[in-house]
Amino acid sequence: MTFHAVTKPLRQGLLFALIFTLAGPVCATLPDLGGNAFSTISPDKEKQLGDVMMRQTRGSLPMVYDPLLDEYINALGNRLVARANDVKFPFKFYWVQDKNINAFATLGGNIASHTGTLAIAESESEFASVMAHEIAHVTQRHIARFVEAQSQKAPLTLAGILGAIVLATVNPDAGMAAMMATQGAAQQSAINFTRSNEQEADRIGMQILADAGFDPHAVPDFFRKLTEQSRFINQQLSFLQTHPLSQSRVSDTRLRAEQFQRRFVPDSQDFTLSRARVQARYQYNKQDAETVFRQKLAEPGGNTKANKYGLAIALLDSNQLDAARKHIEQLLAQDQHNLYYVDVYTDILLAQKEYQLCLDMLEQQYMLRPNNQVVTLNYANAALKSGAHRLAIHLLKSLLFYKSDSILAYDLLSEAYKASEDFARFYEARADLSYQLANYPRAIDDINEALNHLAPEEKLENRRLEAKKRQLQAEFDRLRRM
Repeated sequence: MTFHAVTKPLRQGLLFALIFTLAGPVCATLPDLGGNAFSTISPDKEKQLGDVMMRQTRGSLPMVYDPLLDEYINALGNRLVARANDVKFPFKFYWVQDKNINAFATLGGNIASHTGTLAIAESESEFASVMAHEIAHVTQRHIARFVEAQSQKAPLTLAGILGAIVLATVNPDAGMAAMMATQGAAQQSAINFTRSNEQEADRIGMQILADAGFDPHAVPDFFRKLTEQSRFINQQLSFLQTHPLSQSRVSDTRLRAEQFQRRFVPDSQDFTLSRARVQARYQYNKQDAETVFRQKLAEPGGNTKANKYGLAIALLDSNQLDAARKHIEQLLAQDQHNLYYVDVYTDILLAQKEYQLCLDMLEQQYMLRPNNQVVTLNYANAALKSGAHRLAIHLLKSLLFYKSDSILAYDLLSEAYKASEDFARFYEARADLSYQLANYPRAIDDINEALNHLAPEEKLENRRLEAKKRQLQAEFDRLRRM
């Protein structure tokens, strides 16, 4: 299934958007902060605030909603988290569509990586080193400590503090401007406070990396690559702006890495295929992607599954369907249950309108892995494209039962209801989608539309939607009062 980033322009900045468009699940309970200032953020408060922040981020940045990449980054991230100390809550990992190298953590164990970070990493250990560093920021509660430290200096509002944090992590210049605008020159210390924790995150992150079975020497290797790249461009790399790389810090990581034996850690197939997917779909344009992967295949040792896979995606995205199908069928012949290959093959078959062949293949995959989001979303999409709307609705509702924050599932579900001309459920599904993308006003408007499309005899549904609307409005009002 072909996925793209869902984007909402950051025209007014997260600082102001936080006040008006925070979103959360209808049943979410937000922490009582005790007024406008923070004194101490408990882990429970941090988790709840982090969830609010991440929903705001998802609604404001060009996030990538690709279940294959989602499965990969969360599997890798949780492998690292399992080796970390002081883990207070579950972690979630996300992708931002951006060709620049960067990653950031927010409150409550929410970590996002730019697609460019994976595209440029030369080994899985290098990419894992970035994730381990961000995990260390969370386990050491650097952001929570920053909030607490700032609250000692001035009464800060929820919007001011959290907006400045998010802006500073994803855009250092905008973050600085927001802090200066809202808190004056004294807020400069907020950036310094964040930067003062980098070496601690390096030290703990390197230990996490080693304990998880990766090569600790990937940390100084990655830093060296970053500094070399920054020499040849006019503007400093975004990663170096949010993670300032002093000479002492580089030396410190090099010395720490020497305490570990250098390991040869083979890259997993999921890493090589995910990296090829990101390069083909998000790093290069369509024409360049085909050229790049053909060149890689022609190089000595370059005839790999990952490069064939990347070429198949490039051919698919440029509508060279027969050529793409030839490459992906060769890969499927070697590994018929590989979901990376199944996903691309699904797109090809749908583009060629071979609906029954596609449905039969995905039905078999669904029987093997009924709760897998990659299989379920592809199966539901194929059912929707082939006109099997009831099947698509059944699959998507089952998926949302255990993965209630799936943007793609809500998007497809709304399409399925619209195709079925069930407009009350269409508007409700669209409300749920708006709501996951941090847009309370639109979610409430869509529920009103859903109510308008209910039949007079649907009194129970009417009461349910009215209750849902009241709860949304109450939570929205509460957020605006903070």
